[in-house]
Amino acid sequence: MKDKADRLLLNYLLSGVGSAIFFIIFLVLLYLALVLEKTDMFLYFVMLLFGFLWIGVTSISRHLFVVLKRYIGKEISVLEFLSTQFIVVLLPFLYLKLRREIGIWREKEEQGGDEIRRFL
Repeated sequence: MKDKADRLLLNYLLSGVGSAIFFIIFLVLLYLALVLEKTDMFLYFVMLLFGFLWIGVTSISRHLFVVLKRYIGKEISVLEFLSTQFIVVLLPFLYLKLRREIGIWREKEEQGGDEIRRFL
């Protein structure tokens, strides 16, 4: 059980970092387009590509967040779900919160396992 939670948490972190990287690249390309004041279709295509990559990886990150929370038996509030859209800004806070919740979940699982063994 611990391995699956660790894998989900690691994948959440990687997708969050990927989302931030794609967002930064998108902003750099947008800045480049504004500075040049004259762009060609290739730059528009690359900007669109990185914009879609940012949105896609953010969606994957949101999905991993929801799956991980459900795996550890937690409910997701509406505000918490909407905050996953801002993964670029909130990644450190959300990751640390998830890691802390997984630690608490593990402690409960270990205590529950000891209680079951006592009854057997």
